[in-house]
Amino acid sequence: MRTLFSLIFCLTLVSLSAQSKKQIKEMKIKSCTETTVMYAAGKESATYKSGFRTFDKDGNTTEDTEFNQDGSVRRKEINKYSGKNKTEEIVENYETGDDDPKTYKRTTYKYNSDGNKTEEVEYDSKGTVVKKTTYVYNKNKDKQFETVYDGTGKLVKKTAYGYDTKGLKVSKSTYGPDDVLIKVVKFTYGY
Repeated sequence: MRTLFSLIFCLTLVSLSAQSKKQIKEMKIKSCTETTVMYAAGKESATYKSGFRTFDKDGNTTEDTEFNQDGSVRRKEINKYSGKNKTEEIVENYETGDDDPKTYKRTTYKYNSDGNKTEEVEYDSKGTVVKKTTYVYNKNKDKQFETVYDGTGKLVKKTAYGYDTKGLKVSKSTYGPDDVLIKVVKFTYGY
């Protein structure tokens, strides 16, 4: 009976975690806990909390934590929202055998009034910029340029997107730091 209950509980949680942002908002869900049941030789051998998520009133995920079987944190992601802008902080703790297996990344995002991402900045654990990507859109709100800079502000690469008169993307041209063309990807469509 306990196994059946655990299985039903897990299936419910899996379906809950797959709920859309809209459903989470409408149902006023504040959190979701994932429980994993391990089986050996067809019998339940271990049960542990494998994940925990929290949501804000708009259905955005504010915290997403994954746990190892021993209860230690495997990965933790914290998201903060300010209007359309988002800050994401991720700490990962994988069992790598190294002295310091943790990795840390914080990313901030900025969006324009149309909801298109205009800037993405990645930081290390000391708050130092590691990478900055900017985005420019054309009058049709299609991405026209994507420019990547390193932590010092030096250009790493620039990507230009071309569109036909129907608004379909027809080319993606990537340039290196010295504006030297590296590659062109062309898109063709079949009707």
